[in-house]
Amino acid sequence: MSTPWSKWSVYEYMRHTFMHSGRIPDLPELIESFPEVPLGEIKEGIDEFNLTLRIGGGRHAQ
Repeated sequence: MSTPWSKWSVYEYMRHTFMHSGRIPDLPELIESFPEVPLGEIKEGIDEFNLTLRIGGGRHAQ
């Protein structure tokens, strides 16, 4: 049976948490929030989120 959650669910959770609190959820929080999602897919969601924070030259936006 598949789960309704995906890397995009993780990405959206991270984005909303960051937008509302200025805090970036860490891996343990994400694993606890998405226990049905495989670790590899959680990490893909983290990677997608991190890409949105980057600007030219690979630096993080401030």
